[in-house]
Amino acid sequence: MTFAHNKLTYHSHSEIFKKIKSNVAFIYFLSGGIVETMRNRIALLKDFPNGPLSGYRKSASFDWKKMMTFFYPEEVIKFMEDIYTEIYSNPDCHLSLKSRTFDEIRRDGYKYLNAFKRIKGFAPVHDNDHLNIAVNSILLNFDNGVTLKYLMAYFMVPLVIKSMGTEKHLEYAQDILNYKMIGTFCLTEIGHGTNTSGMRTTATYDVNTKEFVINTPDFEAAKCWSGNLGQSASIATLFAHLITPDGKNHGLHCFLVPLRCPKTLEPYTGIIIGDLGEKAGVNATDNGFVMFNNYRIPKDNLLNKYGDVTDDGEYVASNKGKETVLGSLTNMRMGVVFSSHLLLTKAITIAIRYGAVRRQFGPDGSKEELPIIEYQLHQHRLIPHIAVAYATKMLADKLYLEHSAWTKEALSGGSVPIILIMESHALSAAAKVVCSWSARDGIQECREACAGHGYLKASGISDIRNDHDPSVTYDGENHVLIQQASNVLMKFWPSILNRTELSSPLGSLDFLGTGMDIIAKKWIAKTVDDFNNLDHIIKIYEWINIYLIKSTYDRFQNFKNSGSDKFTAKNSSQVYYSRSLGIAYIQLFTLNLMKQNIIKVQDKPISLVLTKLAKLFGVYNLEKHFLSHLYQGGFASGPEPVTLIQETVLLLCKDLKSEAVALVDAIAPPDFLLRSVIGASNGQIYQNLENNILRTAGSMSKPTWWKEIVDRDYLKKNKL
Repeated sequence: MTFAHNKLTYHSHSEIFKKIKSNVAFIYFLSGGIVETMRNRIALLKDFPNGPLSGYRKSASFDWKKMMTFFYPEEVIKFMEDIYTEIYSNPDCHLSLKSRTFDEIRRDGYKYLNAFKRIKGFAPVHDNDHLNIAVNSILLNFDNGVTLKYLMAYFMVPLVIKSMGTEKHLEYAQDILNYKMIGTFCLTEIGHGTNTSGMRTTATYDVNTKEFVINTPDFEAAKCWSGNLGQSASIATLFAHLITPDGKNHGLHCFLVPLRCPKTLEPYTGIIIGDLGEKAGVNATDNGFVMFNNYRIPKDNLLNKYGDVTDDGEYVASNKGKETVLGSLTNMRMGVVFSSHLLLTKAITIAIRYGAVRRQFGPDGSKEELPIIEYQLHQHRLIPHIAVAYATKMLADKLYLEHSAWTKEALSGGSVPIILIMESHALSAAAKVVCSWSARDGIQECREACAGHGYLKASGISDIRNDHDPSVTYDGENHVLIQQASNVLMKFWPSILNRTELSSPLGSLDFLGTGMDIIAKKWIAKTVDDFNNLDHIIKIYEWINIYLIKSTYDRFQNFKNSGSDKFTAKNSSQVYYSRSLGIAYIQLFTLNLMKQNIIKVQDKPISLVLTKLAKLFGVYNLEKHFLSHLYQGGFASGPEPVTLIQETVLLLCKDLKSEAVALVDAIAPPDFLLRSVIGASNGQIYQNLENNILRTAGSMSKPTWWKEIVDRDYLKKNKL
């Protein structure tokens, strides 16, 4: 989105999209030369080998290559193919399926990091945001731990410096981008994470030396979980309470804090710094802790865009830059949405390919067993997660591009409307939560759907599951974070009651203006054909949102009117209310986004299959989250609505069964990054399993400790 300085106004949803110059890849369908451009992009993609998956690939109604070009412009596909080639041909980037020691994982992490630095054209930030999306995708498909290291060091920390600092701090950002230092972001403390105001690290200004003195009062106040901090970071963007000489606390501010000598990695005096130890996953990232004892930094190390201290110790507040502070935190949530999409994509690719080859049972009298994907139960277990993967991809791209646009505007000194900041904050909070929960559930289902073979480390799913697991916690604990979205929505209930016309930059709040008309509606579908309609499903989600805004608001007010304080009233309005509202809000936005994107598709088979995915995404989540609300709020009655919802889910899963392999082909990473013997694109799951088992060290030999488990008398008698 391009903003005119101080002239930003929005009047309607259609005008919003006229202003967007950099949208998700659909914009490429609007330009001239569409057919030739499509051919060029498709020519960059290679066919999959013939094999057990060929039948399902041929049965698809659409061309998987055209689907891939739907998401990525030609230059991005070429960029990704070139980088994949570089990674594949570089011995320092080879990944193994075998288990490694904790130290080997850490060492390999830095080996991979250094290899990425040497790849021509590969950088954490490009002028073209589509290339930035590609970089994130490549990194996350390579290794989640390495990705966290790379983006924390060379993207997040420079962004914070640019967002919250001033001209004098830019040299630090440039040194980091030139790989002279490794950065880390220190906010969370041992005793406080979500409640940032409760953090206790202090930075007290010393007027005599023109320095800030940083102190950690006890271990509970130690900064922790910071990526790269454990073993390697040489500089931190650290949040501490700024205290002036008069003893006044001015709240959390961000400081540039040197931690280690960048040449020797020795910690500086006054710092206790260490590693948190082995985790369930992402161990390539060295998460650490740090404590300070009267540690001094120059006054200029305060990132002072929105708050400063004079030489004499007087605090000077400024509103300038506050939107970029929120933007920095929002950016981290965007990363979770991306990683959730990509890790779910890897898992569902493995499970679908496995399910299309694995055969069990068959009709009575038949000698041929059926692929397990032919069974209704298996379709119901997996195919909705393809819809979630596609929906999350569209959502991740959209939120990133919009967020990037307004962040650039803020960094350049332009004006960003409060409504846009508020809306982006609500959307990113809800997206982080719902996407990480959806991926968690989908990855686990994929593991179980691959049965025993899915439990093998060589299947790749267990590593995917462990790498995703922290996403539901970091960058905002999910159950707390989801309420930040619902808090925004509750503010609009008085406007809904007054039938005030509403419009927001990203369109997520536009439907609220007709909220009183929406909430008066009732269930009208009588048949599956009536119900199986994307517009109809979207209208149901609008009703759910309005109903949950009303019921959450009413519950909160009832507790307050009964004498509860605001804190207690909010605490009593979480389960079934504000949490459900945040989920409904982001899912409605996602459905509308999918619809808008489908309208722009000019290839009819792709449009049809994407429409089915959008409907399945909506109906599947309707059944999963909101059936009780439909009845509780009086929208539905009797058994018919439940039956129609269930039948529609089953119908869509059946319709998409023949498309499933091609759908995952279009979004799957290359085999050398998928790293799954049962999910490889050749479909040769048994041959791949055999090769892997036979190559596994020790698989065909007795253990080195064999003497400990055999007859000791026999060993003694035979002098063994």
